[in-house]
Amino acid sequence: MESFSPLVLSIAATSFVTFQCLFHFVSPWISAQFFPGYHRLSPRHTIEWNSRTVSTLHALIVGLFCLYILLHDDAVNEDPVWGDPSLVKINVAMTCGYLLSDMLLICYYWRAIGDKFFVIHHLAALYAYYYVLVSSLLTQSRMCRQDGEGTWAKGEQPCSLMGWVRVDNKGLVSDEIVEFHFSHKPSCRFSVYTA
Repeated sequence: MESFSPLVLSIAATSFVTFQCLFHFVSPWISAQFFPGYHRLSPRHTIEWNSRTVSTLHALIVGLFCLYILLHDDAVNEDPVWGDPSLVKINVAMTCGYLLSDMLLICYYWRAIGDKFFVIHHLAALYAYYYVLVSSLLTQSRMCRQDGEGTWAKGEQPCSLMGWVRVDNKGLVSDEIVEFHFSHKPSCRFSVYTA
């Protein structure tokens, strides 16, 4: 699969539109149907709730796809560094669409959910995923990093409704430092496979 094939670009664009629709239409409707406390949320908390709902759904979809790839994609599993990353690129394209969608929401609703550390996090992730789409190198490690995004969503939804803050900016910054180091140090990247 080419780096930026029409398939990858169309998946990213479809993902962007899908996650926007989930935020604006699906999450409010489902939340109103199944969570009585949703109607009592302030507009700021409603925006945060919908954002976290979409984030959780994204984490579930991408996490399950990562698990499928790890268990059944022979090309990547036989050669984790140079294996054919077609399925990984599709998964990364979905995540790129989600990240761009979420960044648009963060900018538009800055007063409710805006945070410079989220923007840094999204930009660092987009850079790492761009690297996978361009180089096709270390797709399995990128996929595991992507699967790690799923841990971010754990516990967000109930805490959001109760008004608890689950974001630790120090942890987020440290995560981005690790990501930057992993993406830029060849010895660090390859030590995973040679150790």
